[in-house]
Amino acid sequence: MYSQLINKLHVTALVFALIFSGTLFTQDVNAENDDIDLISVDLNIINAQIYTANPNQIWAQAVAIKDGKFVYVGDREGAYKFNAKRTVNLNGKVVIPALIDGHAHPGYVNVEQFGLVEGDTPAELLDAVQKYAAANPDKKWLRLCCWPTEMFVNSRGGPQKEILDAIVPERLLWFESETAHDYWLNSKALAEIGVDKYTIDPKTGLAEYVRDKNGEPTGWVKEGAGVQHFAKHFALRDKTHIQKHKESVAQTLQVFSRHGVTALFDAGNKGFGDHVYRVIAELEKEGKLPLRYFGTYQIFTPQRAKKAISEIRRYRRMYASEMLKFNSVKIFMDGITANRSAAYMQAYRGKDTRVEPLLSTTELTTLLIQLHQERLDLMVHSIGDRSTKTVLDAVEAAQATVVGKFYPRVTIAHLTLIDPPDLPRMKALGVIANFTPWWFGAYRNDVSEKLLGKQRYNSMYQAKTIFDTGATVTFSSDEWWGGEMLATYISPYLGMQIGHTRQNPKSWLSQPNNDIRAPIKERLSLQQLVKGYTANGAYQLRLEQQLGSIEKGKAADLLVLNKNLFTSDTAQLYKLQPVAVLMNGRIMQGSLP
Repeated sequence: MYSQLINKLHVTALVFALIFSGTLFTQDVNAENDDIDLISVDLNIINAQIYTANPNQIWAQAVAIKDGKFVYVGDREGAYKFNAKRTVNLNGKVVIPALIDGHAHPGYVNVEQFGLVEGDTPAELLDAVQKYAAANPDKKWLRLCCWPTEMFVNSRGGPQKEILDAIVPERLLWFESETAHDYWLNSKALAEIGVDKYTIDPKTGLAEYVRDKNGEPTGWVKEGAGVQHFAKHFALRDKTHIQKHKESVAQTLQVFSRHGVTALFDAGNKGFGDHVYRVIAELEKEGKLPLRYFGTYQIFTPQRAKKAISEIRRYRRMYASEMLKFNSVKIFMDGITANRSAAYMQAYRGKDTRVEPLLSTTELTTLLIQLHQERLDLMVHSIGDRSTKTVLDAVEAAQATVVGKFYPRVTIAHLTLIDPPDLPRMKALGVIANFTPWWFGAYRNDVSEKLLGKQRYNSMYQAKTIFDTGATVTFSSDEWWGGEMLATYISPYLGMQIGHTRQNPKSWLSQPNNDIRAPIKERLSLQQLVKGYTANGAYQLRLEQQLGSIEKGKAADLLVLNKNLFTSDTAQLYKLQPVAVLMNGRIMQGSLP
């Protein structure tokens, strides 16, 4: 065994020797040999280990940058033929393409203001609610967070308005769950938003006002049924709040930039789109937008699907610019498992009914054809296998209907559970799979396991299987909450670590947890993860001709890492940081030696 280890070490040493000698690199595939010595460039980077994400030239040692673009990618000898204003020797540091976050919510950070209440038991939590109400007598709305979903949803009927009425009977109380996907209202609040037994649910079972056996609202409101009231009842009017939100967005975008993200898809802002995109446009005018920002219009009730295209047109007229684009619509086809609003093929344990997706196959097909005519893409929130199957069926039907090439690039985000026959359909239909890989860690006593059963629970997040079919897979942070953990959850390197190990980092868990999420075969390689955050992310945003790989003609977006991503301790990947971030050849973060 000792001799085998020595042999492996010799092989590793040989590989790195070949890398630095240039033997393993494609020789000057980008060079125009007759003219190359006449070209002046802005920057030469030499003696680096450059992972290009270009399948025709995986590794390189040097790049030359001129006017914000790569004009040379190859060995170091070729780079010396350029007349560079500045040459940087990286002495073997690893360089990768800049990263792309395919599903984020940076504009939503601190849009909402909550009173935070806590309690380990229902009695303690409700006592905290009562104390908060007493300490804030002048607030019209008591908007609180966060009741633990499992604490109340596991009971037969979920949270009840009568419980809140008993402690805060005369105030408007809106209590958000820890998942931010469902809400608990007292009777006064239900009356204020105009909800009674005759109110029609936007989508029963999904975006609904949960009701008792007599049809009366219980006070438990799910998904879009609650979200549709946000912009009206919780609009940003206070100048201090508005300024705080803008500062929070600017800080959050800097966090993305420091981690090496130079483009992202904003997956929506719960009805606050105008406010958020006004802020993004202002930041760009002020020179404070450090990345390319792709906005959307969010569909969280069926009614909003009818005006999605006109709203995208309006967003473009009012806010679009060089750095802020609107090329896609976002739809919540279902909810989440924890509050039983995700749409699964099988019923939840202990519940006979199944949740229907927000739009039927026919309705979604109609929307897709409209998007095709408007030349827009579609991002879909889909947790359950029933929801995903509906999306795939609609894509197939729409593709069969249109004449010529089907325009929309459809991305399905989350994909918690997929019906096995639908796994190869992603590739066959050209649908993009987007995962948030820091969700792939194992959690004990997860309410989702109780609601789905062990077999389904242990089949979640089959990202590698989809990747191996040849489908396009992208990755994302899906973070908006803010606070001290924001930078951790935003980090693509946290996503890479958990996507690769399917384990949570021990150091930031309150309790040690060495569990690996099943199925272990779904562990992604680091190369797959980098591709998902780079080349594939660029494809999702229709930037594949500009970004996603380090190759001649593309924008000079790259990262210099403080450690070697591919040889570092996999339990420490989440600590990786770029020492320099370049976008269009310009240093956005850090510095070059």
